[in-house]
Amino acid sequence: MNLKARDIILALSVRCHGEWKDIYEIVVKKIQFTDEEFQKEILKEKAPFFAITDDEYPDYFKSVYQPPFLLYYYGNLDILNKGPRLTVVGTRKPNDYQNEVLPRLLKECFAKMKKKVVLVSGMAEGIDSLAMRTAMEEQIPVIGILGSGIDNPYPESSKDIYEFCKSGKGIVLSEYPLKSKPLADHFTFRNRLLAACGQVVFVAGGKNRSGTSSTARQALEQGKDILALPCNITGDDLTNTLIRDGARPVLESLDLCEALKDFS
Repeated sequence: MNLKARDIILALSVRCHGEWKDIYEIVVKKIQFTDEEFQKEILKEKAPFFAITDDEYPDYFKSVYQPPFLLYYYGNLDILNKGPRLTVVGTRKPNDYQNEVLPRLLKECFAKMKKKVVLVSGMAEGIDSLAMRTAMEEQIPVIGILGSGIDNPYPESSKDIYEFCKSGKGIVLSEYPLKSKPLADHFTFRNRLLAACGQVVFVAGGKNRSGTSSTARQALEQGKDILALPCNITGDDLTNTLIRDGARPVLESLDLCEALKDFS
């Protein structure tokens, strides 16, 4: 049996449950497997995928720290090359102010950009799902990036977003195969992809020590344009810290449009 490089990457991904370090260790140590062993692993995965060796693999993922060996997906692959792409991240427990202001800002931005925007987020409860559902309502394509297996969308409350992506109106990605569990470190590791996928990153709320802060840190390291929604200064809020450190405040939808127009 003559296995191609992408088949070998797929087999390693399935065998290692998508764990980057485990796959890397096998490659570096040149651990040997038979063609039959590889084929057994390949047959387990039914989801489409693209490997780092494929033309479809976006350059913006190649440039991240520890780029995924492959990404499983459902939905419209062409959306990955559309733009401008806006990543929106934030707290899982938004307050009334954030729940009111974020959808309004996004809807106004989409209208001003004549709906030529792609919304990127992580499908988490709170800001992520709020931003994605707002985009879905406005017929804006969405890119969802999971921290769980491609066939195990998490959380369950975001199943509607997952199905929207699978329908072809968006796309959902994961570097984890099958029904891999939504482990905590998967989400932190996933955040490098949220930062990479968006050409602009909008932080709409969160604490200074949180998953959202890891996405912001990744975006800074990648040299991305970071915008933040100002919040009440009396609490522990990441967005105010980002603004103090140089992020652009979003005071109106035009601020989002100005950041995105460079990528139109």
